Amino acid sequence: MGTISFDSVFNEMIKDEEFKKEYEALIPEFELKKQLIKARIKSNMTQTQIAKKMNMKQSNLARFEQSIDSKFSTILRYAKAVGLKELTISIQ
Repeated sequence: MGTISFDSVFNEMIKDEEFKKEYEALIPEFELKKQLIKARIKSNMTQTQIAKKMNMKQSNLARFEQSIDSKFSTILRYAKAVGLKELTISIQ
């Protein structure tokens, strides 16, 4: 059996209206997480350093960066820890 690329599977699945609706509902949170992770990288801080500023374990911070449906209070703590002065959240 040959390999199947992610793109080919995704392109097939996105044709399903229910899948497409659920996928599009997640886009704002993924964009928010992308902003936060970019800010961490730009600040030249590691997950361990950010976790220490947030009084949490590095493993919990890693889970936060990869998860969906995060608490708003955690998002704000993360933004402050990486030194963000402005964070834009859009709701569609």
